[in-house]
Amino acid sequence: MRQSEENRLGWRVVAFHSAVLVAFILLVARLAYIQFLEKESLELIADQQYKCEVKLSPQRGLILDRHLRPLAMNIPAVSIMANTREIADKVHTSRVLSQILGQPASHFLLRLQSQSGWVALAWNVSPEMGARLAKTGLPGIQLQDSWARSYPKGRIGSQVLGFVSVEGKGLGGIEGSCDALLRGKPGKAIMQKLATGKTAQLFERPEYPKISPIDGSDVVLTIDCFYQSIVERNLQQAIAETEADSGAVVVMDPFSGEILAMASAPNYDPNRPSDFHPSSHRMRAISDQYEPGSTFKLVLVSAALDIDLKRPEDEVFCENGKFEIMNETLHDTSPYGRLSLADVLAKSSNIGAAKTALEMDKAKFYRYARDFGFGVRTGVELPGEADGVLKPVSQWSGYTPIAMAIGYEIAATPLQMCTMLCTIANGGLLLKPTLVRQVRQGEQVLSNRAPREVVRYVIKKHTAMTMKDLMQRVVEVGTGRKAQIPGLQVCGKTGTSRMVRRDGNGYSRTNYVSSFGGFFPKENPKIAIFVVIHNPRSGFYGGDVAAPCFRAISEELIYHEGSDYFDLKKQDVVVAENPVPVPVPVLIGFNRDVARNAAIKAGLKIKWMGSGDIVIEQKPDPNTLLGLEDEVVLWTAEADSRIVPNVEGLPIRNALNLLAANGIRAVVDGTGKVVKQQPFAGHEIKSDEQVLLRCESSIDLKKLIIL
Repeated sequence: MRQSEENRLGWRVVAFHSAVLVAFILLVARLAYIQFLEKESLELIADQQYKCEVKLSPQRGLILDRHLRPLAMNIPAVSIMANTREIADKVHTSRVLSQILGQPASHFLLRLQSQSGWVALAWNVSPEMGARLAKTGLPGIQLQDSWARSYPKGRIGSQVLGFVSVEGKGLGGIEGSCDALLRGKPGKAIMQKLATGKTAQLFERPEYPKISPIDGSDVVLTIDCFYQSIVERNLQQAIAETEADSGAVVVMDPFSGEILAMASAPNYDPNRPSDFHPSSHRMRAISDQYEPGSTFKLVLVSAALDIDLKRPEDEVFCENGKFEIMNETLHDTSPYGRLSLADVLAKSSNIGAAKTALEMDKAKFYRYARDFGFGVRTGVELPGEADGVLKPVSQWSGYTPIAMAIGYEIAATPLQMCTMLCTIANGGLLLKPTLVRQVRQGEQVLSNRAPREVVRYVIKKHTAMTMKDLMQRVVEVGTGRKAQIPGLQVCGKTGTSRMVRRDGNGYSRTNYVSSFGGFFPKENPKIAIFVVIHNPRSGFYGGDVAAPCFRAISEELIYHEGSDYFDLKKQDVVVAENPVPVPVPVLIGFNRDVARNAAIKAGLKIKWMGSGDIVIEQKPDPNTLLGLEDEVVLWTAEADSRIVPNVEGLPIRNALNLLAANGIRAVVDGTGKVVKQQPFAGHEIKSDEQVLLRCESSIDLKKLIIL
């Protein structure tokens, strides 16, 4: 019996050892299988568990005016995400978010309850808000560094610039049309996940590759933000004084086609576009077409002179102010008898224009209208441009030439009208208007636009010179007398047209579009301006409504540039008398005393503009060669303005101290020394604006990473 028990125990021991051996063999086999056969697949699974690929967003390019003043820039921001699976008390979390971010708690609660997983709670809030939120330690809340688009000039140029969506897509304006240039190229990197599922730092090692993003290019516009500010302020004032619905102004260089300012009202603030009605986002100067009225008589008279159909002294009988033709009755504002063609334009006689058009071949009238650029888009670098309306001759009625002669049965945009003015001003060349002057990547210029793009020759140079004489008479003795500027020869034309009734059934008897277009100085035009005011209620004639706005804008531009800028003869005499060239010193950023001493030392005179103490702008630009005793015009800042000093290359502590000494606040991106600042040194900012400092450390961070 005892032997039997011992045998039984021995069998159990053998069985146990055999089982252990088999288990060991199976384990070794399994390990070998995993090690050699499933290694790659398991490594892939492991990688997926603790590594993820993330997109690295590039910085959007800047938008600058022609003098490199920033119109659109980037400032550091924080986007707030939430993992709803990790948030147990969603009501409490919503209340805390509401207290910090300033939106109703119900807004956040709805977001947190709407779906499971990651949700976006807020985009591009200030870093200060992000820091306050981080201190709360709310579970499931994650902060992501980002860049917010900022428009330091506020409403100025808003419809030219457009704005950017929370996803970083350009919408409207240059932001939209040049989005491909501005947005850059995203990169990618590997993020490692912590055990909690939250993200950790980026790894920079061969097996954890990183492709850096390529920042967007900077776009330099032809716009001068000083011009733009002057235009927008006077347009708003004209609309308020005349109780009008809206208006638009275009300012161009007649010899280059560059748009120096372009505005429409009402406008909006691109920093908060959703606070304004969508109609205010529209650039009416290119999107709203209207029947131009008597300003279109410039096309008719130019054509009549160019084909030798008429001479300025040729007379036409104006029927004493009332002309019945084709079951329609034309009226003049006064009972004119016989008028020369020059007086038909100066007095804006509808009857004289209609009779001139009836003598002209229809095909020729159409060709000149088309050659002046009507009925086709100008091709300016903005979305939403209208074609205008110019019917082919095959669709004309017998009355169409009469209607077109006085600016009806044709539609144009303010930009098309200003381009037509430039054609006359520059001697007969139709130029393509442009807003983009240059594309840059930092300090490197990637592309420059051609000095000008000629579309076609429209009228002979002699015809253009004659038209200047006739347009000068419009301002001196005709309907445009309220556009006169003392001491300057201004050429212009008024326009008044009835608006189409809202039901489309004929024209309104109470609603008008008032316009005035002109350029100066006559002999060598520097500026062409077109003003249009829609539905004014206090007066309606173009000479009473739009011409004063033209004059106000022009006088401020002359004050800004200095009278000598428009007096070429005087400049030529000065240069001839002082042949020794002297480079103009840099005077921007200095106070009056320092600037005065520097100018005296260089042998130059100063003309002061403004009552401030700090020089914010100078003409001519630094390093321009002038004769001894020539004059430099200096603009000074007002009391609430600041001039940005140069802090590039300084340690961040020194840079902040220098800015603080000048009363300027700063937003810092990075550590170490300042490598770039926005706005640039010498620019004027308001007391409530900030300077963005981009900093980089000279320490090689790669050597400090412990993996």
